[in-house]
This record gives sequence, structure tokens and C-alpha cells, in this order.
Amino acid sequence: MADYRQYFQAVLRPPSEHAAEDFFMLSGRYANFRKETCFIRCLSGSSYDAMVERLRRWEGDARARRSGHVFVPAFPRQPEGAELERYVALCRPESCRLPFSFENQILQETFEAGVGEVQALFRQSRGRAEASILRNFTVKLLYWIDLYFPRLFTETRKIACFPKFACCGTVKLPEYLFLCLLYRLGCDVLYLGRERDVGVEDPELLRLSVRVEAPEGE
Repeated sequence: MADYRQYFQAVLRPPSEHAAEDFFMLSGRYANFRKETCFIRCLSGSSYDAMVERLRRWEGDARARRSGHVFVPAFPRQPEGAELERYVALCRPESCRLPFSFENQILQETFEAGVGEVQALFRQSRGRAEASILRNFTVKLLYWIDLYFPRLFTETRKIACFPKFACCGTVKLPEYLFLCLLYRLGCDVLYLGRERDVGVEDPELLRLSVRVEAPEGE
């Protein structure tokens, strides 16, 4: 089987002093099998409320929704009851069945490899991870994939349309690794905080994204 990952690589866009504005205005291009993508952790201080309102308006635009623009004020909790059991059933010891798929084989191979990569990063960052802990993380991952991928990846056949995902609220290791997965798939990512950064301590993981502080009044 061909390794389709060599045909699609996300590369981090060089940071600028207006990185948060770039998230709204720029769309990276796909050329030479590389997709220029942003992954920003923005601490916005006194501009936080205005930025949140802008994100709400941004997502509410009909054209933005068609382009796969999603804003999540806070990640939802893990599902319960029958819904939880459905995601647990997707988890297998050797692999897991994904609740979303791409028609484009390059994207599908990148997606499958990305899920395996963030699972490995979860184990690596924790130092150890019992099967039950890894399963709980995988359940959350599958749940968020099911919730957000259909809204983000509105085009699954061509490498021609690239989504944007913005979020606020509490972001710890599981949520951050979901953002890493989005980035690997060419999705522009923005985490917006007021003064507190993501709750991740692993410096290797933090180097996958760029931290910026928005100028006052931006």
C-alpha cells in the first residue's frame, strides 16, 4: 500500500505580530504536497470579549459555514449512557473504527495516521497510560470527531477547501491533542484565552503551536 502521507503535510505558518487577525483573513495554499496552516494560542487580555463576539458573528455567516468554519465556546463533556456505549464500541484493542471518513484517499490515510499519532502523543506525554485511560481519551476523540468533522470538512473528495476551528474555555491534554489532529489535517486552529494558556505542560507538544498575545484593543 502506498504511503499517502507523503502527499499531504501540514506546515506551520510563520508567526506574525497579527497572528490572530491572520487566522480570520488568510487561507493557506496546498502546493508541493504541503499545506500552510496556522495553530495559534492567543491570549487576548482585555480584547477577549470582543474577540469572542467576533468569532460568534464569524461562525454565523452562511458562507463561513459552507467553508467549514466552526467556533466552540467550550468543549462538551464526554457523552453518557447509550451514546457513550456507542463510542466505546468503536474502540478496539488494536485499532478503532472512525465515525468519519474522507472520499479522498490521501486525506483518509492522513486522517487515520493522525489519529494514531495523537494516541501515541497522549501516551508519551503522560509517561504511561493504562488501557482504560487510553480508551477514555479515544472515546473523547471519537466523540469530537463525530461532532465537528462533518461541519469542518464539508468537501471530502478534493484537497481544495480548508476549514478553520476556533475554541475557548478549558483546553487540557485531550482537547489540545484534538486540535493537533485538526492541524495535521490542514485545518487552521485558534485557541482563544483571556490570560490563561492551555493546560498542557509538555514543552514538545506546545512547540506544535504558536503562542501570541494580542495587542491591547486589537
